[in-house]
Amino acid sequence: MMNSSSIDITNQYKRAYNSDNIYLENYQQSKENEDYKDAIERIHLEKYAIDNNIKYNILLNSQNKNAILPQDARILLMKVFDNFDILIVFLVIYLSCTILTEEYYIGTIKNLLTKPYTRVKILLSKILTNFLIIISVVIILVVIQYLLGGLLFGFESYSLEAIRYNTFSQDIETMNLAQYMLVVSLSKILMYIILSGFSLLFGIITNNMALNILISLGIYFLSTFKTLLNNITKYLFIYNWDISQYLFTDNASLQQALIISGISLLIIFSFLIFIFKNKDVKNM
Repeated sequence: MMNSSSIDITNQYKRAYNSDNIYLENYQQSKENEDYKDAIERIHLEKYAIDNNIKYNILLNSQNKNAILPQDARILLMKVFDNFDILIVFLVIYLSCTILTEEYYIGTIKNLLTKPYTRVKILLSKILTNFLIIISVVIILVVIQYLLGGLLFGFESYSLEAIRYNTFSQDIETMNLAQYMLVVSLSKILMYIILSGFSLLFGIITNNMALNILISLGIYFLSTFKTLLNNITKYLFIYNWDISQYLFTDNASLQQALIISGISLLIIFSFLIFIFKNKDVKNM
């Protein structure tokens, strides 16, 4: 592990800033495939660090390869969803695929439906259980990262603020770290809930756990291909459900993502309730 005290951080920021200025000036001729927005964000953060004599790493989304900036517990906590998003997604999909599909597969759904409860209540209890598990998984993961990061790098960095670049206002925003993690966690949970609803819906339609997992994972991975974004696909729910990517942009984009995600959630669960209420299980 590199000792941050042995690194001249101010000099590294200056080195990175000068390098990134040259990179942006020659961006069209560059053979690197880095996102221009990432480079713009990084250079603003580097300048902010230099102007304010910041002695720790504030580069969250990308870092100049020509400069060395140390890791700390705070920056790793802020990256927890970037590093472990696929793990949470897989758990969400697996839980959502099994919580109802397994009932159909082993035939216990018949016994469940003989209980003195309506189908809607049974379904809502399953959905609520799933949501509580998702929230618990997110909380546990954040707490584990908090403890591991603190033990490895020291807990003192958690007293520092979260610093982000707003791509719309082209300004630096600072936020209490606890508040930042709460906002980001809630924005990610919305995506997990929509994905969970999608998996539940396909589980009821297909009754095939393996196929459901493949379809759900395919939808998630499709949402990560930003090259498919255009004037039509930008309105698809899979390109709007990760609200965290709109937190430091213009309010219009954030509101659009929230509206599309909300409508998608309503549609998915409406279909889910309708199909579950009318599904014939007598011959299963």
